[in-house]
Amino acid sequence: MKKYVIVSPVRNEEDYIRLTLDSVVGQTRRPAQWIIVNDGSTDATASIVEEYARDHPWIKLLTLSDRGYYFPGTGVVNVFNQGFAAIAVSDWGWVVKLDADLSFAPDYFEKLLERFDRNPRLGIASGITHLPLNGGWVKEDVLPDHPVGPSKVYRRECWQMMGGLKPVPGWDLADLLSAQMNGWETAAFDDLVIRHYRLTGTRRSGVWARNFLQGRFEYRHGYAFHYSLLKAARKLFSKPIIVGSTARLAGYLYARIKHDDFLFEEDMRAFLRKKHRDVLRKRLGFQ
Repeated sequence: MKKYVIVSPVRNEEDYIRLTLDSVVGQTRRPAQWIIVNDGSTDATASIVEEYARDHPWIKLLTLSDRGYYFPGTGVVNVFNQGFAAIAVSDWGWVVKLDADLSFAPDYFEKLLERFDRNPRLGIASGITHLPLNGGWVKEDVLPDHPVGPSKVYRRECWQMMGGLKPVPGWDLADLLSAQMNGWETAAFDDLVIRHYRLTGTRRSGVWARNFLQGRFEYRHGYAFHYSLLKAARKLFSKPIIVGSTARLAGYLYARIKHDDFLFEEDMRAFLRKKHRDVLRKRLGFQ
């Protein structure tokens, strides 16, 4: 049976990391190794991981010095890469990038890896994240071919073809596009539930700031304006009403006016725009 390994970049995760540790330790198919990279945490994150590592030698804590601030995007990839370099298992078949604010069923990885076994062209996959809202859990709205960033499993051959993760904001879109451009399939499976306790982007304060930055990234990733406009319009009445959508469009237009540098190469941006056209045609009933 092929092995899988996990790398988790973590920073100040004491509120939720036990949930993730318990989920992985309780798997019916455990990883061969789990490298947890402590990116300068100032809370109890490291001591919690050390507690679990004493009982489970396949868990290894790697601690980095504190840079003094949270560094999304590029920083996360750089931290991940240091963990990846520390993997001692040479014959792994899959590598997992796993956040430390998640929980999932004991058979999560067993079922997910079975999908890879059944489909040799499946290069990247995940379950679907469910987010806490109003005392319940709401499934995140993602496309069926978009594995979620907090928990991604990469087949070794696909990983090697990609050359690893691209150290840019939007790495979790770049990997998907790179895989698909080279003939690999990608998937997010509805029946494999991941509970994500902290919403993506909530480390950055303020609805306006988060959405403004998202709009800038959409421009820099190569989104066509009409696609960003439609995405913003779809969320127009999400609370707080109007603010998030307006901020996202403002960020896009700001980046366009300022001629912000693109983060992806032209062939990847063209591939992304084609995907968006296909999505729109399908949703409008032209396919």
